[in-house]
Amino acid sequence: MRLHRTLILLLAVLASRRVHATTYVVPPDETLIARADAIVIARALHSFVREPPERGIETVTDFSVEETLEGDVSIGSGVRVRAPGGTLEMPDREIRITIIPGSPRFVDGDRVLLFLQSVGSGEFAATDLALGVFRFAADDGGRHVLIRNESEISGWDPDGSVHREPRRDAARFLQFITAIIRHRPASRDYVIQENPLVSENRSLAQGRVSALSLPSSTQYTFASQTGVENSIGVRWKTFPSAVNWNRGNSEINAANGGNDAILAAFNSWNSDVSSNVNLVLATAVANPNGIKDSFDGVNNIVFEKDSTAYGVQPYNCNTGGVLGSGGVHTAATDAMNTVNGETFLRITEGDVSMNQGVGACLPGGTGTLSMGNYFSVVTHEIGHCLGFRHSDNSRDNSQPCVNLAGYDCSSAAIMNHILINGLGGVLTSWDQRAVERVYPAPAAPANVLASATTPNAVSLSWTAVLGAASYTIYRSANASIFSFAGTTATNNFLDPGASADTAYLYRVTTTLAGVESPPSNVDLATTVIFSDPTLVAGSTSIKAAHITELRTAVDAVRKLANGGLGNDFNYTDPAISPASTPVRRIHLIELRGALDTARATLNLPAVSYGDLPEQSPVKAVDFVELRNGVK
Repeated sequence: MRLHRTLILLLAVLASRRVHATTYVVPPDETLIARADAIVIARALHSFVREPPERGIETVTDFSVEETLEGDVSIGSGVRVRAPGGTLEMPDREIRITIIPGSPRFVDGDRVLLFLQSVGSGEFAATDLALGVFRFAADDGGRHVLIRNESEISGWDPDGSVHREPRRDAARFLQFITAIIRHRPASRDYVIQENPLVSENRSLAQGRVSALSLPSSTQYTFASQTGVENSIGVRWKTFPSAVNWNRGNSEINAANGGNDAILAAFNSWNSDVSSNVNLVLATAVANPNGIKDSFDGVNNIVFEKDSTAYGVQPYNCNTGGVLGSGGVHTAATDAMNTVNGETFLRITEGDVSMNQGVGACLPGGTGTLSMGNYFSVVTHEIGHCLGFRHSDNSRDNSQPCVNLAGYDCSSAAIMNHILINGLGGVLTSWDQRAVERVYPAPAAPANVLASATTPNAVSLSWTAVLGAASYTIYRSANASIFSFAGTTATNNFLDPGASADTAYLYRVTTTLAGVESPPSNVDLATTVIFSDPTLVAGSTSIKAAHITELRTAVDAVRKLANGGLGNDFNYTDPAISPASTPVRRIHLIELRGALDTARATLNLPAVSYGDLPEQSPVKAVDFVELRNGVK
């Protein structure tokens, strides 16, 4: 079960699916005409979904043909066009879905101009997916126009410039096509000014919305249901644990067989310090499967991939075509796969297919495709494998996101639907925001403070972490082994499981999106409850009990530092009696030395003491300093 680049899940139904997007160097119209086996004006009659074992889920549309501009006259009776992806209901009521932005979809009654490739069994596919489909519309100037869905076309023009899809006058464009086919002089005067549309095919209009209210993380992912902008998103649940990838074969003229491009892409996404993405190129085992092939449980990057079964022609160094496609397989929603309270479909596999013919165009071949732009293509497709939408389009890829309220939009990102020349695969600020929102690295809690409140309970507090789902508290009684003490959703905790007269170390972690952060700072708490908890200079009399209690506390800290073993410190005046043994300066000096050694062993900060002159009297502050050192 699988799905490409946008995914749908009806939440009551278990399904898995595959999602992907396609990158192009957009060829001239003359090249598109020359590549097509047939060119027709047709009207969509009916679509259905099937799953042939050799190709997976695909949508098939039957068309009535109004006019054949190119091709065998027999197609005048109608054509059948297949495209990868679709929604398939199984006999057991299970739903399996494959959605591919860039893969054409048709609404019954749509009138279209189709550039077609014969793909066997009397069937056709649109030439290079979205490039081969133009839809009829009318603008407010009264002109009939032909429109290709620009938001489905990611890439450049053959000269390396940014591709801007032109508006075509329908009659003049059809005249141009006819002239090219008949080898007559052809005028390019069909490109016209873009005016607002007053009528359009339903397939162009579907999914358009005027405003939406998107959560902060979901808005960076592609939609899981066509035309439903607020539908559930997709993300990996695995990070920060590694997601291992395989290089299925080698790319010609690419450094280290393509490894450098893959590693550059992975490094771009892995290197954001505020996220937890961890992509690893682990193996290079022969594997031909790409994003349009059956699910095989391997995250695979395959070069020189033959996709002619869906009308994708080999890439041409001079005229362009499809560069590559990337996407994911997903599983059902996972209640633990959440960010900021938003639930996502869980990605279970990613795949990238680079088109056949691309390697010949790299430096070492013709050099018409720079290595920097090649890196950007791979980085862009890996971004889709992480679940990210195009930075400048709506989540269902139907329109510019600047048309919609509540979107973070950018036309200068690696994930821009028109790839930016010269980025060299390096993330921009939008890409960084996306990866930090969808894959946030949980921050460790700061300022953890622990203090005993009773002989058997310790109270903890810390600075709250933004977006934290929960916190986990760990406790150690032997300095090296921490054990689970509890969890809380707030930034404070009471540990009721402590033992009297014992020293503990505490640390806390944050859990966010099912991922646990590194541990916080370590703090000490000792369950010795002091008499006269507040010592006031000039008011509180120093007592032998104060020294005895401090010795119990310091000994507990020393035992903690010694791995839980007993202590062997010999104090001067081991038994201090109020009647016969006064509190002396040596008692405090010994306590300071024993405590300082233990704290150093525990890597705790040194205690700051005031002077203890030879002849000075013992003061309340001397006891306060030691009490603070043991907590």
